[in-house]
Amino acid sequence: MEAEAATSLISPNDHWVIWTSIIVLAALSIFLEQKTPIAEKLTGPVLALVFGMAMSNLGILPIKAAAYDIIWEYIVPLAIPLLLMQINLRQIIKEAGRMFGAFHISALGTVVGAFFAVLLLYSFINEAAKVAGVMTGSYIGGGVNFLAMVSTFKPTQNTINATIVADNVVMALYFIVLVTLPTSRLVRRIFPKTDVSRGFHGETGSEGAKSFWKAKPISLLDISLAIALAFVISTLSVKISNYFSREDMPRIISAILGQRYLVLTTFSIALPSVFPKFVRKISGSNELGTFFIYLFFVLLGIPASLKIVILNSPLLLVFCMVILLMNFITTFGLGKLFGFELEECILVAAATSGGPMSAAAIAIAKGWEKLVVPSFLVGIWGYVIGNYVGYCAGVSLIYLFGR
Repeated sequence: MEAEAATSLISPNDHWVIWTSIIVLAALSIFLEQKTPIAEKLTGPVLALVFGMAMSNLGILPIKAAAYDIIWEYIVPLAIPLLLMQINLRQIIKEAGRMFGAFHISALGTVVGAFFAVLLLYSFINEAAKVAGVMTGSYIGGGVNFLAMVSTFKPTQNTINATIVADNVVMALYFIVLVTLPTSRLVRRIFPKTDVSRGFHGETGSEGAKSFWKAKPISLLDISLAIALAFVISTLSVKISNYFSREDMPRIISAILGQRYLVLTTFSIALPSVFPKFVRKISGSNELGTFFIYLFFVLLGIPASLKIVILNSPLLLVFCMVILLMNFITTFGLGKLFGFELEECILVAAATSGGPMSAAAIAIAKGWEKLVVPSFLVGIWGYVIGNYVGYCAGVSLIYLFGR
């Protein structure tokens, strides 16, 4: 820790300043997204990542600190039940409409991309199959799934750090491409405007992220119940997964019930399905969960050293590019074949690559008001299935390629 302190302005042992920095950066990302047009187009999660990267690469925040472990170990697991607490699976299928089908096409593109990336680069990248499992979960769900798959497959810290940087760079470029597609004449020839696409714009116009996250009544009871339920679900998941991950357990049982984040996701989606009326009355869980995720986005950027990825693993940039290229080709190719609109394809591609907040942010920024809620819902669905699909893809690729 002392060596680390010499390389950063803030000591790794200065927990108060580190926590303050992370929370302020998360709050600043949300503030800028809701107050400035440029930041709104970049989206808050991307800003949080950039802020975290800047603080560590400029030598202000340490790369490693005990405070970070608390976020990884406790804050992010709590975010999963908070975000999924009010999501009823029937509601997603019903309200997401056409985009529910489009999302699975895009998710298929991610899986195909992961297999292609490993096939092309496993001889050059150590732990390529593990990285593919991590990125499959991440490029179907989001940052929460990234953490879950990292905890599941346990690639080395250097691989994780380099993958974070590569992911951030490639995802930022992908978002720029997605946002600019509607302005391309060539793209509009392939996906011409229709009565359906014109109907995506609301009558009142979009007021951006501020409008989407508008104030709502939240009581002390709501906050206490949301946090209490999140802790109960997280604790049960940890205890159950620890029990079934013992060496004396049959491998097939350990592979399923011994995976903390698979168990956590299952409990999180079971709660609103079993007690829909009770959970529906609890306000504020989405807001609390989203803020926790912003803390995680800042944390994701902190170990993302540009020097590491440039010197150690530049091929991870290519690895992530291959996955998102196949995501793009599959989403827009099959999307056109099955009659989906350009706007729908853009948002499901954003939902798979960046999560629900990124997709909703693009819908808000573009004024596609009628697609804001559906894009958010399919992104949440990505949280639900991302861990399962990422785990299956990673295990399959490790079996096929050995690493």
